[in-house]
Amino acid sequence: MEILIIGDVFSKLGRKSLEENLKKIKQERKINFVICNGENISHGKGMNEGHYHWLLEQGVNVITLGNHSFNQKSIFNIIDDAKCLVRPYNYLDKETRGKGYVTVNYNGIKITVFQMLGQVFMTDEVTNPFLETRKLLDEIDSDIIICDFHAESTSEKIAFGYAFDGKITCCYGTHTHVQTNDERILPNGTAFISDVGMTGPIDGVIGVKKDIIVERYFEESKKRFEPCDDGVSQFCAIVLTIDDNTYKVKKIEKLRILN
Repeated sequence: MEILIIGDVFSKLGRKSLEENLKKIKQERKINFVICNGENISHGKGMNEGHYHWLLEQGVNVITLGNHSFNQKSIFNIIDDAKCLVRPYNYLDKETRGKGYVTVNYNGIKITVFQMLGQVFMTDEVTNPFLETRKLLDEIDSDIIICDFHAESTSEKIAFGYAFDGKITCCYGTHTHVQTNDERILPNGTAFISDVGMTGPIDGVIGVKKDIIVERYFEESKKRFEPCDDGVSQFCAIVLTIDDNTYKVKKIEKLRILN
């Protein structure tokens, strides 16, 4: 079984890159299942209702969000009933709308995808992702369990991977938008990478027009962020090759395609 996991899709160029690459990759690599982080897909901040449906039309099976889960108001039209949309599990308010994990039956194989927000250098108030994951895993009975760990600190991401090595199928990082070079299978069998990377503009600063960000560092400007919607785009993802009998990961491979 081949699972494709796509890094944070950022605004217009991210959507363009996904549309140009996803169908071809699915055909060439015989991809069975697609997970995509969509929390920046709508103008670089959040995901609206239209882009949720658009991702499904592109062939995405499960969509994860992140710290911008609720930035687009129209997401509330569908978030409670959406069967393949995942927001962070460890929000303080347990009455938070949406689902912190979903389980999909794929040809008799149960695949659970969940998301946790990190605590280090993050402004969101969340419960401890390590403790919450330990409790969540007691509730889940699936063949394949995949975590989108949406966090800022690489050390927190790596520690999380080791903490649940052998207990989940794959732990991959999102949020920092830069693909890391540490993809590997941990000693007890969990596939890991600190950050899958961003699907979107390469000429900005993690998706935003570079001049705006540079100015902020020189002058402490509060100029509003604007997505970089012109220039070269990149498609960042990983591919997991899963053993059809044991459901263990045999291989984790990075993809980075420039358009």
